[in-house]
Amino acid sequence: MITLKLLGGMKKAIGKNSIVIDKSQTTLQEIFEDLKNKAKDSKIIDEKNLMISVNGVDSSVIGGKKAIIKTGDIITIVTIIHGG
Repeated sequence: MITLKLLGGMKKAIGKNSIVIDKSQTTLQEIFEDLKNKAKDSKIIDEKNLMISVNGVDSSVIGGKKAIIKTGDIITIVTIIHGG
């Protein structure tokens, strides 16, 4: 099982604060494709405006979208809020 914690706009877009994925292994890219299909508003799921951590580590450090996610991993996704 892989756990996704959804915060901010991601929680609003999906309608849940967490999702459990019943796979032993996947990639962040596959997770985002699934999330876009489940989203009420897929425009919110813009990977350029998201902060993603895998077990507390920034996903860009471990391979970005190509990062391999395994059973037991906890992915936290939060939208970055911009102002002007």
